Amino acid sequence: MIKVFMYSRVLFVILYLITLSCSEDKKQEPYFNDLGEIPFDGQLDDKNFKVCHEDLTIPFNYGGFGLIYEGEKKKLVETIKEKFNYPQTKGQTGFITIRFIINCEGKTGRFRVIEMDLNLKVKKFDNNISNEILNITKGLDGWKSLERWEKAWDVQQYLTFKFEDGVITDILP
Repeated sequence: MIKVFMYSRVLFVILYLITLSCSEDKKQEPYFNDLGEIPFDGQLDDKNFKVCHEDLTIPFNYGGFGLIYEGEKKKLVETIKEKFNYPQTKGQTGFITIRFIINCEGKTGRFRVIEMDLNLKVKKFDNNISNEILNITKGLDGWKSLERWEKAWDVQQYLTFKFEDGVITDILP
């Protein structure tokens, strides 16, 4: 009987401590609905670019809709390669990814640039290359809005450019 009483006291203390730890007032960090969300940044973004659904942007390729560019990927690649005018530069090898949002009107904004080497480690490209590829991406005007479920949606999009010595060798997706 004494053992049962002792075990019940230990169990009570454990449950009490668990209850206390659950009720602590912890500061919650804000988070977004999806890994790819691109929140507005007043220092980077055009304040005139508006998303239609601030609480939700559809991730690229969600539900199998694919690239929503007029003329599809073939036209997108042709346009980019036609506009990219940077001379071959030794050492400028790796990936530049441009992430952005296409709003429900087919307009783009909230551009973010990520630069990596071929081993996916952070790398800084020559500013002229990264700025030119960013400006070309910002200037693409063939994006279409995503219309599904009787509604137009905002979409998270990305373009990844593979460079070998300053030459674009591939564009993903």
